[in-house]
Amino acid sequence: PFEMMSTKISLDGILLAGQGGPDGVHYAAVLKGTNEGGRLFNMGHSLIVQAADSVTLMLAANTSFRYDDPKQHSTYQVSNALSKGYVAVRQDHIEDYQALFGRVSLELTDEDVIPDLPTNERLKRFASGKKDNGFICLYFQFGRYLMISCSRPGAMPANLQGIWNQEMTPPWESKYTININTQMNYWPAEVCNLSECHLPLFDHIERIRENGSATARILYGCRGFVAHHNVDLWADTAPVGESISSSMWPMGAAWLCLHLWDHYQFGREISFLREKAYPLMKAAAEFFLDYLSENPEGYLVTSPSISPENQYISADGSVGTLCMGPAMDIQILRELFNALIDSCDILETDRSFKFRLAQTLKRLPSIQIGKHGQIMEWSEDYDEVEPGHRHISHLFALHPGSQISVSSTPSLAVAARKTLERRLAHGGGHTGWSRAWIINFWARLREGEKAYDNLRELLTSSTLPNLFCDHPPFQIDGNFGGIAGIAEMLLQSHEGHIYLLPALPKSWPNGHVKGLRARGGVSLDIHWQDGEMDNAVVHAEKSGKITIRSKDRLKVKDKTSIEAYNHDLHSLELQIEEGHFYVLFPIKP
Repeated sequence: PFEMMSTKISLDGILLAGQGGPDGVHYAAVLKGTNEGGRLFNMGHSLIVQAADSVTLMLAANTSFRYDDPKQHSTYQVSNALSKGYVAVRQDHIEDYQALFGRVSLELTDEDVIPDLPTNERLKRFASGKKDNGFICLYFQFGRYLMISCSRPGAMPANLQGIWNQEMTPPWESKYTININTQMNYWPAEVCNLSECHLPLFDHIERIRENGSATARILYGCRGFVAHHNVDLWADTAPVGESISSSMWPMGAAWLCLHLWDHYQFGREISFLREKAYPLMKAAAEFFLDYLSENPEGYLVTSPSISPENQYISADGSVGTLCMGPAMDIQILRELFNALIDSCDILETDRSFKFRLAQTLKRLPSIQIGKHGQIMEWSEDYDEVEPGHRHISHLFALHPGSQISVSSTPSLAVAARKTLERRLAHGGGHTGWSRAWIINFWARLREGEKAYDNLRELLTSSTLPNLFCDHPPFQIDGNFGGIAGIAEMLLQSHEGHIYLLPALPKSWPNGHVKGLRARGGVSLDIHWQDGEMDNAVVHAEKSGKITIRSKDRLKVKDKTSIEAYNHDLHSLELQIEEGHFYVLFPIKP
């Protein structure tokens, strides 16, 4: 099914070209080289190096998805790189890479110096129960390296394997699974100071909107746009596959659009909100304003829908998947509608649309607590066919959402904790990405020890010797979800305030992190000693007012601030100016 041929080009290069089947894309890869001493020449389909002192090889590959003539463009890229020379190309790479990578540093001080071991041996040592905080830092920065490498402006967003798929027919076709996996890939983008790496996802959402508008109109008779649980390179938005437990879920585009809102909240770029985020979020919401229907209790709900990939046992003992108003759907809609209401206020636009959103919000069902003390996954208190299911969709409101909070909704937080405990007691977290999500859940619940235990489990049971996440099979989402969890343990900003060291485990008594970003247009450096914050520095990227919370009372060096107390946390309100920094210290009793 795959057509492929190789041939020589010029005197110092070879070409591999072909097509991925009768209807597939055309592709081309060009390899050329330069030599010092000896000879470099073609022979048949091979490039021969003979008696050379050194040889430099340049490789470029492209497809017709982006270029009409991938051979021509690959040849141009290779020739351009060779004309610059290896030293200049390498230096360009280092400068480009370090401009992103160098923004964040993390150090977790170890009591003992760990021997200089290869990564696979270090992982094995860590998995045996040994402490190695430096290995946690290595894993964290490896995740940032992966994001820098596989999601850059102008490229495609990171799929299930990033750019590291090695199969012609990979698991799940290396698509974009948007009922958790693609979104998880981008959880660390903003907080880990790689905001530019988020942009390819936004470009793909625009492609999804074009096709999703047709899907909304043809399948549902609705305005706006919709996508289901899976999209591909060409942004196909129709239900995919034969399994109802995954395919009949209309929330993929809505969830993706929340990443646009996150990007705005972190960077506070009004032009981005006005020109890109708001139009896409509004179009996603318009679909649901048409799609929602009234249930027997009078609430507006999604129907039909599913709780992603899970099944329930109904009262008569039968197994079901389709339902009305599963918890995750309603939680996503609350996040989306509230983001749009805030956007209308910020942009001073669409008053009538804002009013309709507010009226619709009043008719959405609230989060319910079930017979086990858990967050209910469906609108009825069903038992699950698989109580330890890998998807924990009904806790979306805890993470990445913001509707469940230890401070603001303590009873729901208790129920979320019971939900997690129940999942884990029945074998939950058995896939890499699911375990990564659990780290983030525990961090949001301020359970540092449980978050750390699950991070250890992710590295012990679901990480390959090269540090790639093992679903199994290999998927990159667990890496990104894992490092997002580490960041959530150190810094949170989803509740309208910045919380310092919310889930610091005892295993990390001393350390510092520099360059993590928070919502509100700031980045922070945090130092801690003996499990307590020593100082923090707030770097203002935008002017405005922020609130910072901590377990300790805080003071700001040489600046005016307003101190308050909120529940179990101390709060500090601070007016910040773009380009300035602010040093915070705890006030010790």
